[in-house]
Amino acid sequence: MSLHENEEAQPLSAEDQPFYEAVKTEFGDLCTEDLAIRVARAYRSVKKNRQQFTISETKKILDARAAHDVDNVLKHELPMSKLYNEYWPTYIYGEDKDGHVVTVDRLSDINPDGLFKAFANVNDILPHRWQYMERIQWEKSAISKRRGHRVYKHVCIVDLKGLSMKLLSPSVLSHLKPIFDVGQLYYPETLHCLYVVNAPFIFYSAWKVLSAIIQPETREKIQVFKDMKAFLEVAQNHGIPLSSLPSYMGGSHPGRILNSTFTASEPDTPFPVPVVATVTAEKTVPTEAAAEVEA
Repeated sequence: MSLHENEEAQPLSAEDQPFYEAVKTEFGDLCTEDLAIRVARAYRSVKKNRQQFTISETKKILDARAAHDVDNVLKHELPMSKLYNEYWPTYIYGEDKDGHVVTVDRLSDINPDGLFKAFANVNDILPHRWQYMERIQWEKSAISKRRGHRVYKHVCIVDLKGLSMKLLSPSVLSHLKPIFDVGQLYYPETLHCLYVVNAPFIFYSAWKVLSAIIQPETREKIQVFKDMKAFLEVAQNHGIPLSSLPSYMGGSHPGRILNSTFTASEPDTPFPVPVVATVTAEKTVPTEAAAEVEA
């Protein structure tokens, strides 16, 4: 395998390898190769009892996945999914130079009033968020397959054009926290960077409140831009070409909506689930072993 700048494509370091071995010993095939590698690298800031912490966090992830039946979430359409995707449409676009898929949330496309009216209980939204994250993971498996080396991170862009104080109210933020916690808590080491664009003045004044619901590791990866021009300059310097961005950002990528019609970009890319999930799953679901690429 040729050398790549991004760590994902590299074998685990001697420092991180013991944590990979610890979670594989503890959880076996319940823990996918992808997850084991990510958690082995995710908690380097933990200086005391890192191994115990890594095993504990991995167990939380696996328990949450089991509770929400995440291994099967890509096999069927969720209740009210059409309504959910109408109120909160989500898209992926192209890739950066290292193969990180670009996701975009455009605030002006989201209808929070409709969303929270249709889903009065935030717990009814969570399965849709899990499905969203799994679709992105599925696409990363396809990218890894195409490139011949592991890619497990993505680029997230949030366009705040149209942001109002209402969306920053405590009631709305309290609803949003468990939704965003799905990605923050249960998909460690998957965010490459997060760009906030078209940030109005009210965003900066509310940042202290917002940052409280964001994990410290995530905050370090956030860059905020007041306008699109400044963002585009930085994005291209960071290896994100205009061809990987939507037209309303000055790019040329048509986008792919993450709804029930979504399929990974490489044919026959298996779902990102553990090998043991296939024991009780439908016979048509391939094993993870077929999907693995050399780490």
